[in-house]
Formats: sequence, C-alpha cells, structure tokens
Amino acid sequence: MTDYSEASNVETNGSEGNCPGGNMAREAGCLSDLLLESPDAWADSPMLGCREDDAWHWLTRAEVQQKVRRVASWLYSTGVRPGDRVGLLGHNSPEWCIADFAVLRIGAVTVPAYFTDPPEAVQYVFEDAGCKLILVEPGEQQAKLDASKAPVFTFKDGTSGGVERITLDGISRDTSFDGEINVEKPKRDDVATLIYTSGTTGNPKGVMLTHGNLLSDVTAELAVIPVFPDDVFLSFLPLSHAFERNVGQFLPVACGTRIAYAEDITTLMRDIPEVKPTVMISVPRLYEKIYAGVHEKLSHAPAIKRKLFDKAQALGAENFELKQEGSSLSGGKAIVFKVLDHIVHGKLRTKLGGRLRLFISGGAALHPDIARFLLAAGITVCPGYGLSETSPVITVNPEQKIKPETVGPALPSVELKVGEDGELLARGPMIMRGYWNKPEETAQVLDKDGWLHTGDLVEMDADGYVRIVDRKKELMVLSNGENVPPARVEKRLAIDACVLQAMVVGDQRPNITALVVPEAAQLGAVWSRERKRPLPENWRENADVHQWLLERMHRQCHELPSFMQVKNFVFVEEEWTQAEGMLTPTLKFKRRKVMARHQEEIDAMYEEESTTA
Repeated sequence: MTDYSEASNVETNGSEGNCPGGNMAREAGCLSDLLLESPDAWADSPMLGCREDDAWHWLTRAEVQQKVRRVASWLYSTGVRPGDRVGLLGHNSPEWCIADFAVLRIGAVTVPAYFTDPPEAVQYVFEDAGCKLILVEPGEQQAKLDASKAPVFTFKDGTSGGVERITLDGISRDTSFDGEINVEKPKRDDVATLIYTSGTTGNPKGVMLTHGNLLSDVTAELAVIPVFPDDVFLSFLPLSHAFERNVGQFLPVACGTRIAYAEDITTLMRDIPEVKPTVMISVPRLYEKIYAGVHEKLSHAPAIKRKLFDKAQALGAENFELKQEGSSLSGGKAIVFKVLDHIVHGKLRTKLGGRLRLFISGGAALHPDIARFLLAAGITVCPGYGLSETSPVITVNPEQKIKPETVGPALPSVELKVGEDGELLARGPMIMRGYWNKPEETAQVLDKDGWLHTGDLVEMDADGYVRIVDRKKELMVLSNGENVPPARVEKRLAIDACVLQAMVVGDQRPNITALVVPEAAQLGAVWSRERKRPLPENWRENADVHQWLLERMHRQCHELPSFMQVKNFVFVEEEWTQAEGMLTPTLKFKRRKVMARHQEEIDAMYEEESTTA
C-alpha cells in the first residue's frame, strides 16, 4: 500500500491572509456562527439574491440573520430540540438557506431531500431519518409529502381554502419571535446534517456530518482557493447535495460573499450575464455543454473562423502553461494572442458574465480536453474531488498549479493513500461520523484506523495529484479477463459534439459496446460538413452513418488500449434523466437501471457480432 500522506502538504495560496472566511471557519464553534457571528461591517451588504418579476431582489446579511433567529426561535417553540431531525425540500432559494441555518442554530439536524426525486424517494429519506418536522417549497414539492406523518410547513404561500397557514416566510417576519434564542449553540462534535447519498444501486444511506466536519472542510478549501467579500456566487446545483451545500453555501457565507440563486437550470445562461458571478461551482455537465455549444457554432462557421479559433486556443494554451511558471507570452505572440483572445475568447467570457474568475468542478471527473479549452480561453477551472462522506471536498487543483487531467492534490489536513488494488483511502477531520443507523455499512468503509475507503480507483503522480480512473464497483471485467473502467471510455465518447450521452457495457462480454443518445442537430451538421451531403432520413439505422460515428469514437479513444475500444453501438431514442431514475443527482449513470431498460438492444448488439464473426 502506497502512502501519500506527506504529499497532502500542498503549497497554499499566498492571499489566504486577505480571505476572512478561513479564520471564520477555523474559529467557529458551530456552522451557524458563520452567519450569526460575522463582522458587523458585513451587516448591510447584500447576501442572498433571487429573481422575481424579471428583477433580482437581495436580502442583506442583517436581514438574513434576523430571519434565521426568528425561525430558530419558532422551531424551538414547536418542540424541536437538539438532535431532532428536520426535513428540508425545495429548489435553491433564500428560504432554503434561512431554514438550514435556523435548524443548525438550535442544534437540530438538517435532512435535505432532492427536489428532483419522486415522492417515494423523498418519503424514504424523511422516514428513515425520523424527521420531527418538514419545511417544504409549496406546490409540486409539497404534494410529494401528502402521506407524511410528520408536520409539514411551507416556505411561502400561507393560505389554503381561505385559511391562513403558518409559513417560513410569515415566521421570519413575525417580531414576536425576536429576542434571545433559549437554547445553547451546538458543539463542533454534534451532528449537523444527514446527507443521503444518491447511490447508483439500492436505497440511499444517510451520511452523518458534524459541524466540525463541514467547518474543517471549509477551512481547508479556503487555504487553497481563497474567496473574498466582493465575490459573487451563482448557485444552481441542488443544495441538497454536499458539494453545493458546502462550497456554494457554507463557504461563501463564511467569506461575506453574495449568493444569487439561479431561477432554474434551464435559465442559467440568462441568469449568468445578469448576475455577473465571479465564482461558480458545477458538475462537468455544464462545462461539457459550453464546450459542445462552441464547437456546434464552429461546425457552421467558415474555415477562416475555425482557423482563428484553433490559433487562439493554441496560443491560449501556451500562455496558460507559461503563467503556471510565473511568465506569459511575449513579443509577437503576445500581440497576436491579445487580438485573437479578444475576438475569439472574449465573446465566451462575456456570455459568462464578464467577471468570472473561477470555475470549480466536482461531482465527477472533468475531461481534460474540456478543462484545457476553458483554461486556454482565460477561464480558470479548478477540478476537484470528494464524496458526501468527506464533507465533501478532499482534493482540488490550486489556481497557481493546475493539472487538467487530475482532480488535484489533497487539501491541507487531508491524508491520502492508495491501496494495493488502486483504491483511494482518505483520513482527516472532514471524514463522516458514519451512516445513520447503519453500523455494518459504516464498518465496511471506515476502518479502525480512521481511513475511509472511497470506492474510487485512482492513480497518483509524484506531486500527489490524483487522477480518477473509475468507481471500484463499476469496473467491468471482459470475458477475456481484461478490466475496463467504463468512465474512462465514456468521458472520451461524450466529448464528441454528436454525442449527448454514451454508456458503455461489456461486463462478462467479449468486448465493449455502447448505448448512445445522439445530439441529433449537431450530428446532422457535422455529417453534412464532412460528407458534403445531407444526413439520410433513416440515419439511425443507416450503415454508413453507423460506421462514420464508430470511426469518430475510435479517434476519441485512440490513446486507450484496443480492448477499451467500442466495437459496436446502438442509438437510444430518449435522453436519460434523473426524473426517470436513470441518473443520480450528480448526473452519474444508474447503470443497472439503464441496462435493464435497454437489455434487448444490448443483447441484439452481441448477437449481431456473433453471427457476423
């Protein structure tokens, strides 16, 4: 077993001293201190923003503090006590944040559920946690709780059949709840939240994270990537996920930073230029869409524009590498790049608000080509890694030394080592207490020495930078004994603008095949440009189209060994979505469900191969 504990002592950003959040998180006694014990100088600063009636409306930090204290007092008055679980269900919003901090202030435990989950999944989470009370967004989310045994209160809209109802919004305006909160603050060792793992199989498990787990993770993150009071975050990943909750809520609150809540994932490209964020966090899907969108436009552009783009990217990549060494382009190259960067990359940066200084990527491995594309365009993206069980971030690329093919080195206070089978093990103050009411499952991943067995297969370089290979449980074994990590193949297939989604199969089969959801419009445009004729009407069944796309797949995977090359594929009609139960909240495939849906097509591919062999 290789131990990389020493490699966790990464060089931190020298501007940490100007980042107040690190000290806030380090000295806080509990998570609610990040908000309620913040400097008086931040009181009148805008803190939480949302879009209503075509305009952005902001609550100041003092207003948020007042609302949190009132809701906390009300919760205590209803009988909620330290250690009790309180459910939370809804889209990202100021009300979600206010409810969370109010629950945390009185020492109760926040139990968030995913707003994308069906009613039975939401009910499972709240019943398994034994929630004493549930706070929910009115309407569609509230309807999921019709069978709830626990009392349910909505964020807003306090009338039903002409009868006034208690709501979070009403309570937060009620001056009768002003005054001291008659309960001691929780301690760092107290459980703060149960975050139910999305899981690709079986029922989710409640990850117990303490106040200290989350505070230590915020402290470590800010030691590597500082955030400042004049930053602006745009929040759109579900707050029920550990990544957004920690990096998109607790971290900016600690730093006195504004948080704007996107109206919806579908309005993101409208909201970005309006908010003009400086920091955004996302799973790779957003970056893949940006990459695909740029290349889709290029496919229709004249040859000269494509050449200018390629030249701008080449010079941008060279400039990025030089900046990592403390230098930059000079002479004629610098002049040419300045012009091309403005013409080519400037448009993209403007669409992203014009002030974006940092993308943080997590939830899954980002394809290095997409990372390099953004970095060459002058858009800093720092890939990182973590799990719900680790609060969640344990590695991230520091801005001053980014290796795009990796998820970075260990954060300060994190120890990493690689097992003999390639599994990553982690230890540190952000590791979970365990799984809620599941001691056997806890013992399977947390050993007696405090090492968390992450379930991820990795490689690590001499600098301690981690490269994710795949999930250990998802490793496929071909009938010839070769091991294939599916994600390693899939992320290369998905970078093709013609492919919306691709999932490979092959466990106990002679070779790799793929289920492909095509990006139909882009596929037609690229085919027409390359083949100089329109896409055939029967393109889904057309042998020429099939062979053409298969050759593109082989080019995308050319650096992989032959046994990892896709030998056949079939087009899938409909995109896999989380709403249908095909994806996790971080957009990973639920492989068993996808395979069950398409078992006939999978079997047909291998039968076709056996008859033509």
